[in-house]
Parts: sequence; C-alpha cells; structure tokens
Amino acid sequence: MKRSNRLVIFLGVLLAVAAFVGIVILLNTSGGTGTGPPPKVNVLVAKVNIAIGDPVTPDKVETQQVDPAAVSGTPMSDPSQVGGQPALTAVPKGSQVPAEVIGGGTSGGPSISSQLKQGEKAIAFQVDRVTGLDFLVKAGDHVDIVLSERITVLQPTQDSVGKPASQQRFETVQGLDAVRTVKTVLQNKRVLYVSQSRTVTQAATATASPAPGGQAQTPAAIDRVVIVIAGTDQDAEVIKFAQNDVSEIGVLTAVLRNAQDAATEKTTGITIDRLVTQYGLAIPNIIKSLSPGR
Repeated sequence: MKRSNRLVIFLGVLLAVAAFVGIVILLNTSGGTGTGPPPKVNVLVAKVNIAIGDPVTPDKVETQQVDPAAVSGTPMSDPSQVGGQPALTAVPKGSQVPAEVIGGGTSGGPSISSQLKQGEKAIAFQVDRVTGLDFLVKAGDHVDIVLSERITVLQPTQDSVGKPASQQRFETVQGLDAVRTVKTVLQNKRVLYVSQSRTVTQAATATASPAPGGQAQTPAAIDRVVIVIAGTDQDAEVIKFAQNDVSEIGVLTAVLRNAQDAATEKTTGITIDRLVTQYGLAIPNIIKSLSPGR
C-alpha cells in the first residue's frame, strides 16, 4: 500500500514538472509575453500626391493601421490633426504623413535638402526681433526680403569737371556720406527653417534650474535668429552682399506674405527724394542768420 502511494506521488510530481516545462516552451514560442504580436498603430497616409508647399488638409489624408516597426517619424492618427499647413516635403500617394511633414513631431523635422525643389538652394540670413517679425516666421511660410543700405554720394572734383569719365576724380558730397535707400530685393521666398522655432520647443520643455540663491534662472533673451529660405544662387549673392558678416543685423527685413500669393509686386524703392516727391514728405525750412557779427 505504501509503495502504491509513493508511486502516485511520484507520478503527480512528474506530471507537474512536465506541465511547467510545457508552459515555458509555449511562452518562449509566443515571444515571452503570451499576448501574441504587438497591436498595430494608426497613421495618416496620403490619398493623393502632396507637393512641397501644398496645404495638407484632412481630405488629402486617411487613417491606416501599420505595424509599430513600420511607423515613419512621429505618427498622426486622425485627419483632424492636419489643418491646411503647407507641406515641408513632398509626399507621394500612399505614403505616410508624419507630423514632421507639417513642421511638428519630435525628430527635429525633415532635412533641409529634402525640402528643396529642383534648382533651389538653401540660403541663410540673420534678423533681429523687429526685422524678423518678432520671430513669428515659421518653416513653410513665404516671405519677401527688403534691403536697407546707406550709400555715399560722390561728385567730380573741381579740377576734373569736364574731363572724360575715365579721367575724372571724385569726392564725397558733404552731408551726403550716409544716404539711406530701401528696396524690396527678393519676393515670394519659401522659408525652410527658423532657428527660433527649435529654441521655442526646447524652452517649452526645459525645466528651469535653480540659481545659487534658490531662485529659478530666467533663460537669456533671444535677440536674433537665423532664417533659411529656398532660392537661387543669384538670390544668395544678393543676401551675401547685403549681410556680409554676422554683425550686420537690420539691413535685411523679412516681410510675411500669404503662402498662396505668387504675384510679384513692382516696387520703386525708397530714398529721401522719393519720400518728398512721391509721398509728400515735408522738408522743414532752415533759416540761417546773416546778421553782422553773428
């Protein structure tokens, strides 16, 4: 009887061990979790071809489910998350539309080169808070660029008046050594990148560190940003001539325009002479005393 009881106990232990081994094998076969494959993720996919600069509206995208490993960039899950923002990169029909396409996401946005159309070049210039529209310009916007320069007015010297141009010498006209002239030099240029946009993102997520006195440190105020636009080599030459080094801030002003407005406006440029003759700027009378002894 005792031998029979021992045999039953031995068989029970053996069956328990076999069941445990079977469970371990089953868990390893299903990935160790017992829950099967990971659930799919909702992403937005382009229903039509979306070109650079095209507004990304809800009717151009649809929701699809893909494996987590197939997700591109920062996924958006519902068409309501796009609201007509211009596409920073081209999206073929059937391709995913991550948040980076409309300037969002967490991966730093699309590369500059992927935002360029055929023949375009990326050109950078600096602006301050006023000439940069209080740093409100964002990637995907379109801007005009106004140039302000000071020039020196010259006249032939007294002894060279009447001589051929090749033999004339020139001198500065007294009081006209820094005459300002303003002109819109570039129009309808697409913005690829603004350094302030990245700074704002970092500032919004950063935690203020306490100062030695126990008070939170205030981030340093930003007084200038870099704007990168798409243009041509000719445009780059204009920008380089106007802003030769990093200390020249204020000579270039960004003017924001409607992204769908492709019209080119013909401007006259402005000098003090045009302000007087065309806009009626009043010139004050200057009275010089000719009294003896004065």
